[in-house]
Amino acid sequence: MFLWALFLIALTASYLSFQSFVDTSSKYFSASWGGMHWERQIRNSAQPRRPNGFSVLVTGASGFVGSHVSLALRRRGDGVVGLDNFNSYYDPSLKKARKALLSSHSIFVVEGDINDGKLLAKLFDVVPFTHVVHLAAQAGVRYAIENPASYVHSNIAGLVTLLEACKAAEPQPSIVWASSSSVYGLNDKVPFSELDRTDQPASLYAATKKAGEEITHTYNHIYGLSITGLRFFTVYGPWGRPDMAYFSFTRNILQGKPITVYRGKDHTDLARDFTYIDDIVKGCLGALDTAEKSTGSGGKKRRPAQFRIYNLGNTSPVTVPNLVAILERNLKVKAKRNVVEMPGNGDVPFTHANISLARAELGYKPTTNLETGLKKFVKWYLSYYGYSARGGRSL
Repeated sequence: MFLWALFLIALTASYLSFQSFVDTSSKYFSASWGGMHWERQIRNSAQPRRPNGFSVLVTGASGFVGSHVSLALRRRGDGVVGLDNFNSYYDPSLKKARKALLSSHSIFVVEGDINDGKLLAKLFDVVPFTHVVHLAAQAGVRYAIENPASYVHSNIAGLVTLLEACKAAEPQPSIVWASSSSVYGLNDKVPFSELDRTDQPASLYAATKKAGEEITHTYNHIYGLSITGLRFFTVYGPWGRPDMAYFSFTRNILQGKPITVYRGKDHTDLARDFTYIDDIVKGCLGALDTAEKSTGSGGKKRRPAQFRIYNLGNTSPVTVPNLVAILERNLKVKAKRNVVEMPGNGDVPFTHANISLARAELGYKPTTNLETGLKKFVKWYLSYYGYSARGGRSL
């Protein structure tokens, strides 16, 4: 009963959020895209460079995971078109820098919102995308306390708008999208398996991702959309998100500022199944390569379609204090730690992925441990933010 109640609430919230957004944002939508030159850029970017290559629409393409997935697709010869709204949840200049990186690899990123149904319809009209990788979302657990509406707007209303466009497209694309390990919520059985209960979300972010899993199942069942959901476990690496702990810890340690390290109420250290970005990308490509075609046409299902959910993690949880110690070694700076009890803001004490299903069906095999991955991240961070080899920041 809880899942159905959550589903109905999500749909209601989606509708109200969508209507409000259309009323207030139509001016932005109508002015940000279109024209013959724009269409030519879309077609060129979507053109595969290899035999039987995919034409992929990547939402959230200027985000952390989205930029890495887009580059991996291009490097193997697939056509890629990105979509991103460049919101200010974190520094948009980092997103613009990722966009410039994609552009240098001939990937065109459309500046627009997944709630813009007219834009999505136009994109599918210009290009018959074979696949959609949906990575656009309002991320972060704690920010939901400050701005809950943004999660409903992006993670539910935006998802529904995208699925409506995919449903109506000819041909219908296969869809791979980012769910989250957060859906396991208060589940205390480890490691987390896809068969475990996910009806006890600990945060609004988790609830919107769980609602997304129910909504995608509905579109699969009614309209024949082939859909694969991927539950990411604490992704980190170069070009990462500044709101993530490893990123903010690095910044504060270099600036000589204290870092806040949370611990459980029983004084246990928090632990996360940190997963390096390259491993996540391999999982995304594995999901794309094994995705079956959607079975709908004209908005109607012709036969049952593929529906899958997988964990993508590293399977080796590491405590937060150990994370900090690795950063200290790589930065050659001692952190000023402020250890406090974890507040009731939606965070959970641990995550641990069971990846046996993804290993068996996607060929997913993570190979990067946290020590190696953080070394690569620190190297990127120091270069991107202009720190010299002697430890100071270049002016």
